[in-house]
Amino acid sequence: MKRTQGNQSVEKMLKIVEIMAASSDPMRLLDIANAVEQPSSTALRMLNTLIAMGYAYQEEKGMRRYGLTMKFLSIGQQATEHLSYRDIIHPYLVHLSKTIGETCCVADRRGNKIVYFDVVVSDTRSALTIRQQIGGSAFMHCTGSGKVFLMQDPEEKLDQLIRDVGLPSFTPHTITTREALLEELAICRQRGFAMDNEEIELGMRCLAAPVYDIHHHVIATISTSGPVSRMSRERCIGEIGPLFCRTAEEITDLITGREKENQQRG
Repeated sequence: MKRTQGNQSVEKMLKIVEIMAASSDPMRLLDIANAVEQPSSTALRMLNTLIAMGYAYQEEKGMRRYGLTMKFLSIGQQATEHLSYRDIIHPYLVHLSKTIGETCCVADRRGNKIVYFDVVVSDTRSALTIRQQIGGSAFMHCTGSGKVFLMQDPEEKLDQLIRDVGLPSFTPHTITTREALLEELAICRQRGFAMDNEEIELGMRCLAAPVYDIHHHVIATISTSGPVSRMSRERCIGEIGPLFCRTAEEITDLITGREKENQQRG
């Protein structure tokens, strides 16, 4: 698509903002212009606009370098308050449920448990297979979503979890030792997704993949569960797992803004 001059101007200004935000110190005009590959006159014009709008300042003494003001922090906080991960993820959840024919969920971490904040029930399956409900919680060591969050925890935090809530057993397949859990989490990291293999309910298997924030911290999981007769290990590892990882990556790109960056590079 052909870009208008207006779009190019906004793009140049945003590049300046990103360069300045990445710098630990105020920057000279020449350094800013070189970093964004623009003439100094163009960079100065953009900087003066930012200053006039209260988003940047120029030092009054010394090298008279340029920096960003706290106004950007205020904008970021307002955006965070209005950002709803559920609204962003929900269409992907609907598509996943239709694609694999199983109930799909989104969960986040609340202390030592996970809490489901969106559930899409497959209209092709019996309600008898549904065990997640919006607002429902579950232990972390025996659920796919919980293991996804635990994948990023240092061992010290994992030990604290064990001290606080233990590793209670729900079925003969539940992981109940620290060593077994560490081994399981290593497998999850290698695959990029986690599974609950009849660990919380016999006959049911769950698979979950991570959604990250801009700092590559897990902020949510997308997951699905169903009877082992439909969700065999082979299907989970060969089909559903890769599908959920790709979808989680798309969601991450959308939430963090990497989607736009990738489009511009393309």
